[in-house]
Amino acid sequence: MLPSLSVAQHLYQKLFELSCQPDVDGVLTRTLDLLIEESGAERGFVVRMRGGELDVRAARNLDRKAVAAAEMRPSRTVVRQAIETRATVRIGRAQEQTGLGSLESVNRYNLQSILAIPLPDGERIGAVVCVDSTRPEAFSLELERHLGALTTLLQDVLQGVSSREGLVEENQRLRQQLGQRPTPLVGDSPEFAQTLATLRRAASVDVPVLLLGETGTGKELLAREVHTRSARAAKPFVTLNCAALPGELLESELFGHVKGAFTGATKDRPGRFAAADGGTLFLDEVGEMSPAAQARFLRALESGEIQRVGEDAPRTVDVRVVAATHRDLRDPESGFRQDLFYRLSLVTIQVPPLRARRADIPALAEAFCLEAAQQFGRAVKGLSPQAQALLTRHTWPGNVRELKNAIHRATLFCQTPQIQPQDLPDDVGGGAKATPQGRRVVPTSWEELLDLRGRLIQDLELEFASKLLEATQGNVAKAAKLSGMTRPSLYDLLTRVGLDAKSFRSR
Repeated sequence: MLPSLSVAQHLYQKLFELSCQPDVDGVLTRTLDLLIEESGAERGFVVRMRGGELDVRAARNLDRKAVAAAEMRPSRTVVRQAIETRATVRIGRAQEQTGLGSLESVNRYNLQSILAIPLPDGERIGAVVCVDSTRPEAFSLELERHLGALTTLLQDVLQGVSSREGLVEENQRLRQQLGQRPTPLVGDSPEFAQTLATLRRAASVDVPVLLLGETGTGKELLAREVHTRSARAAKPFVTLNCAALPGELLESELFGHVKGAFTGATKDRPGRFAAADGGTLFLDEVGEMSPAAQARFLRALESGEIQRVGEDAPRTVDVRVVAATHRDLRDPESGFRQDLFYRLSLVTIQVPPLRARRADIPALAEAFCLEAAQQFGRAVKGLSPQAQALLTRHTWPGNVRELKNAIHRATLFCQTPQIQPQDLPDDVGGGAKATPQGRRVVPTSWEELLDLRGRLIQDLELEFASKLLEATQGNVAKAAKLSGMTRPSLYDLLTRVGLDAKSFRSR
């Protein structure tokens, strides 16, 4: 057994590990394991309060093997004493005044020492960790003192994890309200509102839809919206990325094949068109189709008939096609059949890049944060105004997909209730990078110097405006007076750095 000081040091070092447990039971069980390991107790258990009853959540022996909850009854009297006194209870055979020997069930198990540690949950005791031993005076007064100091820290950990559990439950409820959609369609900017209005009008008309836009703009999500709002909503929604397969395999994937049609065709395969019968087929990166696949695809669109590879007889299918591409299909250099383009583009919708709808970035970021918090079990409730301002300023060459990845990463690693600027990827945070020696990288051209200077000025303006609003609780008039600026000048500054004074008023 290690000295009791080592117990305290070890538990202090493990507090961060405890805070990473997914739920309260995980924290309590891990605390029990650490206490048994470091104190040398033969057994231990954890109880949580359920009304007036003691609910055993875990029981272990020295080898961390599960112990039947019934075997822990001898120590329950001590547990109730810890709850009533709201203090650690340490009992040993040498302490005649404790009356340990008077407990008949204790004699049956030959217990010599018991230690019970209550963990408060607000105004009540939420849980008790209890260990016992057949060795006299196994738990010293020094150990009790150290554990008493750790109780407060463990309480903070438990409150944080308990808040996380509540947040996860709330996130799950919200996701159910959103119909289990992976990511909701978020944004009320004029650019995106116009896109959605066109898309929703087209959804009710059973014709092909072509979505044009840069990679990462969320075209598949918009295609799902078309399907959901159409009369085909109860039927399958099938997707295929045309850029992921070479020509021969793409034809087989689209139209299916029969056994023996080519090497490796060991059984019949229906294909995506057949799988989507009655519903919607979404073809991403349709511009990457081979000429042969384009010819078969055009026939399917015109006649509603498909022919599996290696089969002579056609089959009739009822499929609505929504296609997407980031390429200009009208360009002769694209290699895309113009008759197929005109057949596909009866309804064409241009999806704006994220930089063209910057007003939607804060709402999108909050939605992605909610999604990531639920997925990773993190108690992160949103983004700070400074982080939102940095996101709004970034150009987002990877569009919505890049924003989603940035927010998921920040949610996973941030250590505060809100995502802060330092949690964001370096290229989003802006500013010059420092070398390992702490010196800033020196620009090598005039253009780089101008770019660096602009970003540094933006960072300083953002920090300056943020501190003003924090100091005045978002009161613009007071902030202007404090800074020596006019109110119009301050409003111009806030617009330039992307800060909203209202977001500082609830602090």
